[in-house]
Amino acid sequence: MLGAKNNYLLEITQPEAEEILKRSQLVIIPTGSVEQHGPHLPCGTDHYAIMAIARKVAIGLDGLLLPFSHTGVTPFHASFAGTLTLRQETYVSLLTDTATSVIRHGAKKIVFVNWHEGNTTSINYAASQLQKDYQVSCVVAQACYIAEQLYKDEADLTHAGALEVLPVLAYCPDFVKLDRATNPSPYEVAKEVDALRRSKSVYPLLKDIRQIAPTGWYGDLKIVSQEKAVELVERVSAEVVRATKQVFERMEE
Repeated sequence: MLGAKNNYLLEITQPEAEEILKRSQLVIIPTGSVEQHGPHLPCGTDHYAIMAIARKVAIGLDGLLLPFSHTGVTPFHASFAGTLTLRQETYVSLLTDTATSVIRHGAKKIVFVNWHEGNTTSINYAASQLQKDYQVSCVVAQACYIAEQLYKDEADLTHAGALEVLPVLAYCPDFVKLDRATNPSPYEVAKEVDALRRSKSVYPLLKDIRQIAPTGWYGDLKIVSQEKAVELVERVSAEVVRATKQVFERMEE
């Protein structure tokens, strides 16, 4: 995953990190989750997916990519062993503490790049509090929804389906075990319930992923290939960069 240029705080020196902050005053916080993703994907799928994308976003925005919790807010998957979840208040505290650490060193723009839907409420609250308490501007980029938009004619955004396999395949092919993807839950039923919970008007608060997919996952993997994996990461990261720049420019007006 390492390229000629690297903006990831864990892998660069203090002077390099300070120079990025002075130059752009922008940081990227990647947010994912640790949860079951069927028999063919690692429990760190959401973390690896967002890191594959966030590395490129950091270069495109000339921002400092911060390390952040692998674990997110995902009680929805807790009935499956291998799932870790934080309380919302814990997650909000982690977000705000991480952000304030770089705010004191000059960060003025904070970009949350997310791959796990369950984190959204906490991210939005933390971002609003940071903007209230400090002179910063926050933007949230939902990378999983961008992937859904870009590939709407090829695949649906399903749990452990093609659009989640691809970024992990790009990050580390050895983590993906496609030969084990033999037990998807019934597609049409799962898609119908998934659509209910994602509605913007009237929606249920589901208690367990098993209400959507009894086996823990569903989806079609036909489009999966190494070439498509590289393409998805490139396209999604480029769109995050383009849209984020546009939002900051518009808000500054």
